[in-house]
Amino acid sequence: MRIVRTVWLVFFLMVFNPLYILAEEMPPPPRAGETKPPPPTKVPINEDLSFLIASGLILGITIIYRNKTKKASI
Repeated sequence: MRIVRTVWLVFFLMVFNPLYILAEEMPPPPRAGETKPPPPTKVPINEDLSFLIASGLILGITIIYRNKTKKASI
């Protein structure tokens, strides 16, 4: 059980650590008399949305299949 906790801890540290590195600075406050907001920055999640959906489906199907075969063997 301790090994599983250690693996999860390392996994989450590796996954969430780059988020701090890639964070952008806050935009400057609007100037007096300026009513338009600044143009939006990059939105990277729209680029590979189909890849994310396919990966999620494959992972979900794999987990369900493993659980069913594990229960059938018991």
